[in-house]
Order: sequence, then structure tokens, then C-alpha cells
Amino acid sequence: MPTHILILILAIGEFMIGTTESIVTGIIGMVADDTGVSVSLAGQLVSAFSLAFAFGSPLLIALTARMERKKLLLLTLILFIAGNLLAFLSSGFSTLMVSRVFLGLIGGVYTVVALAQAANMAPPEKKGRAIAVILMGFSVSLVLGVPAGTLLGDAWGWRPIFAIIAAATVIPFIAIWLYMPKQQAQKSVPLRTQLGILKNRRVLLALGISFFFVTGYSTAYTYITPLLQTATGMTTAWISTTLLLAGVASVAGSRIGGMSTDKWGVRPTLYISLLAHAVILFVLPLSAQWFIGAIISIMIWVGAVQSTVPAQQYYLITLSPHSSEVALSINTSIFQLGLAIGAGLGGLIVEHTSILNLGWVSGILVLAGLSFAWMTFSQQEKEKAAVLQACCNE
Repeated sequence: MPTHILILILAIGEFMIGTTESIVTGIIGMVADDTGVSVSLAGQLVSAFSLAFAFGSPLLIALTARMERKKLLLLTLILFIAGNLLAFLSSGFSTLMVSRVFLGLIGGVYTVVALAQAANMAPPEKKGRAIAVILMGFSVSLVLGVPAGTLLGDAWGWRPIFAIIAAATVIPFIAIWLYMPKQQAQKSVPLRTQLGILKNRRVLLALGISFFFVTGYSTAYTYITPLLQTATGMTTAWISTTLLLAGVASVAGSRIGGMSTDKWGVRPTLYISLLAHAVILFVLPLSAQWFIGAIISIMIWVGAVQSTVPAQQYYLITLSPHSSEVALSINTSIFQLGLAIGAGLGGLIVEHTSILNLGWVSGILVLAGLSFAWMTFSQQEKEKAAVLQACCNE
């Protein structure tokens, strides 16, 4: 089977992961009413998934380093199906919470392995696009999976949604089982040695890019609904339309980021996307006060965010080719941490100052990420110069 079809199959699995992660935001009220808990407590189902995803996947990736990758993908999908069925059959909130933690752990492993395998299968000139296709699976889940799940929840209740996801996950499972070639794991390396990638200064600087640009994004985007309501007086229907268009832009941005990485390289892609991200955040408080300007700004913003992600993932793979899955899993943890901190920081800004201040604070954080990009590439130049100097001395 052609490589691009195999990568698309992996992306379908990522679509299921993304839908399961995000679906709770659309059915949180139904879950709270049915399980007899407060909405705020039901919201911890989102946090449970994210934290398990963030902090469990690096350890699990390290522990499964010796497992053949096709077998590991199949195992994660089987467990993912089981986790969704547990959510479907849950008799109370505690069981549902257990299922969310379990699904977060499994989802993190699948995402990291799928990203690494897509990059491994693709030819050198298409690795960025391969990574982007997997990430598009997650983006599409926000555009299609969550709205569809919310509508189904209104019609049938929230429990059947998890059964539907479990049934749909059988599709990528069968496709991987039948058509995916066996992929040997990276050469077995002890956990301490794998985590030793954090001693690499360029890896640490690259992780700084992830942390600051995701934190900047989360600081503003978490509160995009009240921001639009305050700045433009948008109705709920228009906000939903704007977010849907933003989802479409995220899919396009992911694709553009992957193609740009392959054609022009990681450095220009990161520089341009991060700069565009920061600039649009600085002007957002002004452009958001103009109805059409708000829609266009948010689409450009989200597109720029998503164009950064495949370049960043690919860069980490090139920095740690022998421990790429560990690097990707740590980067995933940094992403989740940035999302959490950004949401908290944005909450403080909204509570104690004007909501319009979200834009410039977020922009400064993204510029910090851009500075880390400059530092990591400067470090690369220094290392090259040192090698050339050593060769000349010999």
C-alpha cells in the first residue's frame, strides 16, 4: 500500500484520539447532570485526560521502546477501544474519571508513535508533510468530531458517543493490522540514556519554543468567546461560526506548515509562523472590535499556530534521531503544560484587568518562543563553527 495511504490511516486513528480528548467540552453539562456532580467537577474530566496524556506518555514510550511499532499501535488501539467502552458502561462519575485517565495515557502513546512512524515511512523531502497529516487528524477532530458528538449527545445522550468512537476506531485498527508493514522500534536505549536528550542544549531551547508559543496561544484562545462577546458583541451563533472557520484554518495551517518545512526548511517556517502568531495577537484587541476583522484575525491566528506545530515536531526529530519518540512525548507534555498554564494566566488577566489585555500578553509570550527559536539556531551555528575549527586545527 502507498505510504501516503498508510499515513492517512494513522491520521484517522489520531482523529479518534482528538475527538475523545475534546468531546467532553461539548457534553460537559449533560455529564454533570447525569452523574450528579457540579459542572466544575465534570470539567476535571478534561484535565484528567490532558495530565495523563502529558505526564504518562513519556514514561510509557520509554517502557515500550523495545516493542515492534506495528504491534504497539495495534495494542494502543485495542486499549483505546476498551477505554471508550468503559466510559460508555460507566455507572458513575468515578468510573468515568478512571476511563479518562486511561484514555489519556493510551492517547499519548498512540500520538507519539504515529508521529514518529509517519516521519520514518516518508521520504526525506516529505517528512514535514507526513507529520502535518497526522496533526491534521487532530485538527479535523475539532472541526468535525466535537460538533458532531455534541449534536449526537443532544439526540441520544452522552454515553452512546463513546460507544460510537469505540466502534469507529475498529476501522484504523483493521487497516493497520492488514496493511501496515512491521516497523522495528528504535535501537533499545536505557531510560536514563533516553532522557539524557534533555542535556542537549538545542533540545532544551527547542522545548522552550513549544512552551512559550503554546502558553501564549492558550492564554488568549481559552477566553476567545468572552473576548469576542466583549469586543464585537457577537452572538453565540456567530461565535460558533467563527470557531468553525478557525478549525478549517487550523487544518490548512497544518498542511502549509508541513509543506513549508519540506520546501524551505524548519528555520524559516518557525520564524515566519511564530512572528505571524505574535503580530496577530498584538493587533487582536483592535481588529476584534471590527466584526469581519475579528473573524479574519482569528483564522490567520489559528492557521499560524498550526503551521508552527509540524515544523517544531520535525525539528525535534532531527535533534534526537535515536530517541525521537521520547523527544516527541516530552514535547507533548510541554504542550499540555503550556495549555494549562496559559489558561490559568488568561483567567488572572480576565479577572483582574481588561479582557482586551489578553492580546498583548499572549503576543509577548509568543515572542519569547521566537527568541528561543533564534537561540537554538544560533547554538546550531556555533556547534558547526566549532566542528569546522576543530577540523582546520587538525
